[in-house]
Amino acid sequence: MSIFIFSRAVRLWFGAVLTVLVFFNAVHAQTKAVPAPPDQPDINITYLFAGIGGFIPTSKSYSENYSTRLGGLPIELSGGLLFPVGNDVFVPLTVRYIRREANFVTGMSIDVTSIEPGVRFFFEHQASPTMQHDREIRLFGGAELLLADASAVGLYDVSPNGTVTGAALAQRDYFNLGLGFDLGLMYPCTPTTALDVTVHLAAFLASPVSDGGLGNIGGVSITADYRFGF
Repeated sequence: MSIFIFSRAVRLWFGAVLTVLVFFNAVHAQTKAVPAPPDQPDINITYLFAGIGGFIPTSKSYSENYSTRLGGLPIELSGGLLFPVGNDVFVPLTVRYIRREANFVTGMSIDVTSIEPGVRFFFEHQASPTMQHDREIRLFGGAELLLADASAVGLYDVSPNGTVTGAALAQRDYFNLGLGFDLGLMYPCTPTTALDVTVHLAAFLASPVSDGGLGNIGGVSITADYRFGF
């Protein structure tokens, strides 16, 4: 049953990324500006990125009651699109997924999927691609609005006549709102590809459930992303 839950969550995660990609690629294709001259940075490139990272909960009770595990490892998945609005400013749209398993109830887990629109800015100006400095590591910061769905899933015994005849799956969704803050490094591999290493802080504020960890599903993530432009 846990394999079924895991595969369902992964399919939902990739489906969300694909939907976002198709929609924003269509919008971007209609509004794309005239290409920049050869000696100027091309600010018309949209980036698709995917990454993997580790997660550390900020709530002590949450870290004690739940284990952050995905496929047996304390990792999270992320992906999305990065839209340029200038030489040093981007608008990211990130989809993030992480799975947590309850330590106190067998067969219970929480799958958190968040959609994170935001802004990313570099602390130094981008050099022209014709210069030798275009392969330098660049420092960036960012902020996001976090729209999250924490789905609590568990198994319970079915006993219509007082005798356990099997198990059934129960699920309930808890929606949440929060803020995210980023600090990271970008290394350009080619003119249209790059590697990003990011420290992401997430704080959720609007959960209707304050106990059991659902009221604070935030934490610190360290992720590595690969992105390419199209």
